[in-house]
Parts: sequence; structure tokens; C-alpha cells
Amino acid sequence: MKKEYKINWFTDKSDYEKILSNDEVINIIGSKGSGKTTLSLKYFNNPDYVVINCDRLLELPGDKEHVELSKIRDMLKRKYRVIEENEKFLKQYLDIIDYVRSKKKKAVIEGNILQEISPITNLKGKVIVKRTSKIKSFIRAIKRDYKNEYFMNEEIKKYGSFGKVTRFLKVTKRRKKIFKQIKRIENIIKELEN
Repeated sequence: MKKEYKINWFTDKSDYEKILSNDEVINIIGSKGSGKTTLSLKYFNNPDYVVINCDRLLELPGDKEHVELSKIRDMLKRKYRVIEENEKFLKQYLDIIDYVRSKKKKAVIEGNILQEISPITNLKGKVIVKRTSKIKSFIRAIKRDYKNEYFMNEEIKKYGSFGKVTRFLKVTKRRKKIFKQIKRIENIIKELEN
């Protein structure tokens, strides 16, 4: 793999951007902890945009609900019964874009589920790939996940005060997958370039 596709261990690279079509959609891709949600929040209070975190369509415990997201989730569940978590998500992705168009707005769509769309060139509009360093993404993801109140409380119920330690160990073990995910991000950049 060429060096320009690789994500550094300790140093962030500037975001990779590519326009795939004239659609008014911004797709933000990156590993967990790369800053996808932080970037999407820049559009959150802009009335011209609908910001959709696709990972939140899966109704994770402890998530705060967003009105537009609830409407999109309900629309997808009525049509498909389940929110897909793999390459089958493409049809639902296109329905999300149609929904936003019907509101005469632009879309900012982010989430790890976008990486599963194959080929990645099926995305519409502009693609922004976050190239946050591997270590920074790993640490951010651990910090964020560790603080999830719902899961922390579950661990404390199960293990008492030792629950905080077990929670940290579980989060750290699970987040090791980020390194495989970063390899996928590198391949996405390569795919977009070709």
C-alpha cells in the first residue's frame, strides 16, 4: 500500500476529501474516535442541513435521542423492519438521502456503517475521510465508551466497585478492533483514488 494511504500511528494527517457526485450530501468516514461526530456537529445548528449519525439509528442504550433521527429510524423500520449493519445498508442510505431531499435540505451523514457500503463509490456527494492518528483514535474511543453511563451502571451492578475496572478492561479489549478498522479506512482511500 502506498504511503499516502496509510494513517500514521502518532501524527494526524489532513482529512482526505473527494467529490463523487453533485448531490448535496457530505459523508464523513473514519475509525471510532477519529472525530467524525465532532466534524458533523459543525453543521448541527445550521437549518440548511440534516445531520445523521447512522450508528445512532441502531438505538444504542444511553444515547440521547434526536428528533430528525427518530423520524428517519421510524421511516426505515416501517419500510425494512430492521436497520441493516452491513453492505445491505446501501438501500437505506439512499432512502435517507431521499428523505433529506424531501425536506429540501442538505445532508451530513456519518457513522462507521458507511464503511460497509461496497463499492464505496456508491456514496453520493462529497466524502470526507478522517485520518486521525491510530493512537489518538484508540484513546478517544476508550475515553468515550468508558464513560457510557448505561454500561458503566450495568458493570457496577454486576461487580460492585470493581465494575469500573471491568468496564475499562472490556472497553480496551473491544477497541483494539480500531486498528483493523483503520486498515479498512486506508483501503477506502485507495479505492476512492482509483
